[in-house]
Amino acid sequence: MSGLFGQDNDTSNTEVAEESEPTWDDSTSWVKFVKSLFIYFLLTMLFGIFGSSFIYLTTRGSDLDLILPTDEQFYTAPQFEILKSGPFTDVNCKEEPSGMFAGLEDNFPYNLIKLGDIKQLSIVERLCNWFARTVAGSFKTNRGLLKGWLDNFQPNTPLGNHVFQIYFAAPFTLIVGGIVAFITGGWSAFGSGVSADMKVTVWGGFLLYAWGLFFALAFIMSLRLVATICFLPMSQNWKEVSNIMSCNVKPLVILFGFFACGSAYDTLDPTIAGVMGIVYFILIAITIIKYLSSQMK
Repeated sequence: MSGLFGQDNDTSNTEVAEESEPTWDDSTSWVKFVKSLFIYFLLTMLFGIFGSSFIYLTTRGSDLDLILPTDEQFYTAPQFEILKSGPFTDVNCKEEPSGMFAGLEDNFPYNLIKLGDIKQLSIVERLCNWFARTVAGSFKTNRGLLKGWLDNFQPNTPLGNHVFQIYFAAPFTLIVGGIVAFITGGWSAFGSGVSADMKVTVWGGFLLYAWGLFFALAFIMSLRLVATICFLPMSQNWKEVSNIMSCNVKPLVILFGFFACGSAYDTLDPTIAGVMGIVYFILIAITIIKYLSSQMK
């Protein structure tokens, strides 16, 4: 009997010990939650910066023709005009610019394009002409496609909504557009090469230099699309991009809150995560009601 009683006591003690053990490590979970918040904060900032850069491009109007030139004259002119800054001079230990002036830059590689009968050109000139026309055709086609895509997001239209562009349009363009640019860059380069000089293209296919140029242009077109959306607006007018981002703080806060609630459900106690989710949805509802009421006035 004592053995039986002793076994029952051991079992009951084990059950009590299991019940007393915490099922949720408070300190470890909060550390993981804070780390994930930092990562999601950086991700939200990337959404804001790249989304604002995308909005910058879609709101340029006719200036987009200067950012993404598709005019035939641009690809045939030996030189193009550009604004240059003059030298800086020290005035009371402070550097002052001397102003801006118009200057000419060599339009490489388009200045290698030769007009007239290609049969009268030397071998080197013919290769240079083929190279320049292939590059020009690839750049012109892909710039035209990107400009046509950006024209769909005109301001004061449903697709021109800033929240839609930050959440969906900009990420979609970067991910899918990069793949599409790689494909169109290679095909447009191939078509431009054939159109420029069939014989040089055929020989280039056998000697592999044509394939090298086609794949290089495809890769460059993909990288240029990402650079155009993510970095070109910041380099041209970072104040305007930052102003666009400041005007869209609420959507970015909502996005960060969504990430934070998801992280809470992954790392924290279900009760705490549930309370955070309820508060988050209440704040979203209040924001939507305020927005709708402001639109009805």
